[in-house]
Amino acid sequence: MTKYQQFHLPSGTPVCVAEMPWMESVSTGIWAAVGGRHDPVRLTGLAHFVEHMVFQGTTRRSARRLNREVESAGGSMDAYTSEDHTAFFVRGPGENFGGFMDVLLDLYQNSIFDPNVILKERDVIAEEISMYREQPSQHVEDLLCRNVWPQHPLGQPIAGTEKTIERIEAGVLMNHAAKYFGARNSVISVAGRITTEQVEKVLTRLLPDGLPRDVRPTHRPFAIPPRRLPTVVSETRDIDQVQLALAFHAPGRLHPIQPALRLLNVMLGENTSSRLWSELREKRGLCYDAGSDLTALQETGLIHIYAGIDPDKYPQVLKVIFTELQRLATKAVSPATLRAAVDFSIASGRMALESTSHQMTMMAECLLLYGRPIELEAVHRRLRAVTPEQVRRIAATIFRPGRLTAATVGPEIDSQQITRAAAALR
Repeated sequence: MTKYQQFHLPSGTPVCVAEMPWMESVSTGIWAAVGGRHDPVRLTGLAHFVEHMVFQGTTRRSARRLNREVESAGGSMDAYTSEDHTAFFVRGPGENFGGFMDVLLDLYQNSIFDPNVILKERDVIAEEISMYREQPSQHVEDLLCRNVWPQHPLGQPIAGTEKTIERIEAGVLMNHAAKYFGARNSVISVAGRITTEQVEKVLTRLLPDGLPRDVRPTHRPFAIPPRRLPTVVSETRDIDQVQLALAFHAPGRLHPIQPALRLLNVMLGENTSSRLWSELREKRGLCYDAGSDLTALQETGLIHIYAGIDPDKYPQVLKVIFTELQRLATKAVSPATLRAAVDFSIASGRMALESTSHQMTMMAECLLLYGRPIELEAVHRRLRAVTPEQVRRIAATIFRPGRLTAATVGPEIDSQQITRAAAALR
C-alpha cells in the first residue's frame, strides 16, 4: 500500500512523498504556482518561454549536459505550462533519484537565459505556435479559448503569439524565474521506489537553506458575461471536416458542486459508454470521434464538447448534441446510470495510482491548487453521495444558450445553425 508523507524545507516549501517500494522507477517534480494567466498582456507566452529556456543551460551545466545526465541514468525529463502553474519533472530508476533531483533543482534555480540561445528558442516556439495553428483540431481550441474568456488573460494562448514572444528578452525571463520560482510558490513532489528519509537526506544536501524567497503572482478573476445567446466564431479552411468545439461556462474547482459536475461530464462524453459517443458514433455513425471534457480552474471552469464532422452531417450532429444536453437538463438520469458513472470515476482514478507519474502529479496539484492533501476516500464518498436530481440541476444551470461559446474550423457553414440548435436549451 502506498505510504504518503509530507514535510517542509527550511524556507517553508512543502515536499510530498508517495512511497511505492514495489516500483522500479521514481518520478520527481517541481511545481510553480505561476502560469499563462499571470503573463503581462504584452508578453503573453512568458511563462511558457521560461519553461523552454530553463532546459537551455545553467551556471553549472550546458543544455547537452542536463539531458545527458538524466538520460544516461535511464531517465526522461519534461515540463509543461498550464493556465495557473508550471511543472518540471523527471522519471527514471529509483536508485538515481539524487542525481535527478540535483538536475531539476539546478535548472529551476540556476538557468542563465543566454541571449543568443533566446534567439534560437524564440524560433523554436514560433514553430510550435505555427504547428498548432496548422492543426485544425488544435486551432479550433485556441479559437474557442479566445472567445470563451474574452478580453481576459485566460483567453490568450499559453504559448503566446509571434508578436508577443518577439518582445520577450533575457531580463524579462530572468526576472520571472527569480520572482516566482522560490519558496512560497513551489511544491516538490516525489513518488515511487523511494523513502521519505531518502528524499529528506537528498534535499538537505542540495537545499540546506531551502529555496529562496519569492512573491505570489496575482491574477484577475473571471466573471461570466451576461448573455442571452451563444457566442459563435468560425474560420473557413479548405479541409474535408468541420472541427467543432463547444464550451459551457461551469463553476470552478472549489465549488461544492464539482462531484456532480464530474459525473455529468462522464455521462455526457468522457468515455465510450457516454451519450455523445453512443448517439453520434455507435447508433448513427455521424462521426469518428466525439466527446467531452472538464476544465476546472480556481474561479471558473468549462464543460467542453468536441467533434470532427463531415459538413453534410453537421446539422444532424448539432441536433443530436443539443437534444442530449436538453435531456440531461430536464430529466434525471436513472440510479443505475449514475452508479455506472460513479464506478467508472472511482475505478479510473484508482488505476491511475499505479503510475508514479500520476501519484507525483496528484500530490503536487492538490497542494498547489487546493492548499492541502486530498484523501481519495473522501473524494469517493462525495461522488457516491451525488443524486440524479443534483446532476439534472447542474445540467439545467450550465446548459443554457447564454453560457455557450462555440468555434468551428473547416469548410464554410452557416454559423447561425449553432444558435438555432442551442434554442432547444431554453
